[in-house]
Parts: sequence; C-alpha cells; structure tokens
Amino acid sequence: MIRTDLAVEAVSAAPKDLPGVTCEESSFCGVTVSRVKITDEAGEKELGKPKGTYVTVSGENFAVTSPDNLEEVRRCVAKELSVLAAPYLDEGVLVVGLGNKNCTPDALGPRVAERILVTRHMKRELCRILDITRLTAVSCLAPGVLGQTGVETGEIIRGVAERIKPSLVIAVDALAARETDRLGSTVQLADCGINPGSGVGNKRAELSQKTLGIPVISIGVPMVVDASTLVSDMTGRDQDSLSSFGRSMIVTPREIDLLIEHSAALV
Repeated sequence: MIRTDLAVEAVSAAPKDLPGVTCEESSFCGVTVSRVKITDEAGEKELGKPKGTYVTVSGENFAVTSPDNLEEVRRCVAKELSVLAAPYLDEGVLVVGLGNKNCTPDALGPRVAERILVTRHMKRELCRILDITRLTAVSCLAPGVLGQTGVETGEIIRGVAERIKPSLVIAVDALAARETDRLGSTVQLADCGINPGSGVGNKRAELSQKTLGIPVISIGVPMVVDASTLVSDMTGRDQDSLSSFGRSMIVTPREIDLLIEHSAALV
C-alpha cells in the first residue's frame, strides 16, 4: 500500500466519485489550492483518513522558488488558516511544534516553534502598549519525541492544555508524500488533528478533539517519501514484492536543510 499523509494524493489514487468525499481545486499566481472534505464513515474508510476538511496549498519548491511565489503561498496559507481557526480564538491558542529537532527531515515542528511570537504571558501589557482591545493569547510548546523524553507527546500536550486551557491547538509536523514533486512545495492544513511522527513512519497516538477535548488544526509540509514508493514507480513492481528492508526506508531531498529552513519561516 502506497503511504501518504496528503489527502489530495489519497483522493487521486482512489476511485472517482467516492461517497462521502468532495473535492475542489483553484489556481492563481502560480499557487494551487485544493480542498478535500471527508463527510462520513464511507469516505474515512476509503481514504484511510478521519472526517474533516483538508486544504492543500501547492507552489514551487520552497528551497529554490522566487520570493514572490513564496509570499503568495504564505498569503494563501494564512488565509486558509484564518478560516479554519476563526471560531476557536476566544481563550487562546497553543502552538505545538512536533518532531525531533536533531533529525533534519523531522525538524519542521521545532523550527516553527522557535519562530512563534508568544503573547500569553504579556497579553495585557501588549494590549496597553499597542492600544488595542483584543489580542489572542498565544503559547508555544516543542515537546520533543518519545525517544528523547520517555513521555508520549500526546500526554505532554494534554497535560499542558489542561493547565492553560486554550480553545485551540495548532500542531505543526513534517509529513510524508507519495509524489516527490510535493516534497517541500506543499502545505496541508486540516481541522481533524494529526498523528505525531507519521511523516517518518513512527506514528504515535493521535492529537485531536477526541483525545485532547479541544479542536486541533494541523499544519504539515511533506519532507519524505517511502523508498518503496520510488522503487515501485521506477520498476513497476508491486511494493509487496520488495524486501522488508527496502519497505522500511524513507528518502528525503538533498536540499533538506534549506527546505526545512524556508518551510519553517513560511509556516
């Protein structure tokens, strides 16, 4: 089975006219925006993804694209995120950077966390200085991975969320794609949560409203592809016929350092 974290790729590989799945796509200024909505259990089963809205913003490779294209992608991501997050900003937002900062293809979340402007600890003072009446209280967390902490990521986030009581969690993580052209050129937003570590094939307990008790929006950029997917595409062999060693390997672009840096800045 070909693995992908992108709903738009799962739809393209599935039969047409799926029950419980709607898709639409628009393009402008070199950026493509795709929306996939999974509305019932039939759609969940067919695509292997939970019900929700998945928005994919695709441009050129973030490591080499022009500043104009990167800015257009950023604008589109900001617009789509504002639509998904708008109903949940009353009590503050907890941004979670998932992944391992010491493993470059998995470092997107921690790199994004380093760039977040946190305001929860100085909300009142900022409102006074800026002469504004409303400011979202933003807090941020980079919990690391189970191998570093000995604690499940979901347990850490749930504990923090129960303490500070945000109305929304935004989780950022690296993803896996099926098509190599999508690596470092696509941003997926979803309103149904995420499974930490899915991008590097180390899926942990899901982060969702069901597990945390509050809405979870995920933001991800694909950074890896299964080696077996590449071999299957090049040779025409079924993935099941490949060795188990080959099926356990993942591939990432050689410019991964730049991709992580530019993607983190964009997000």
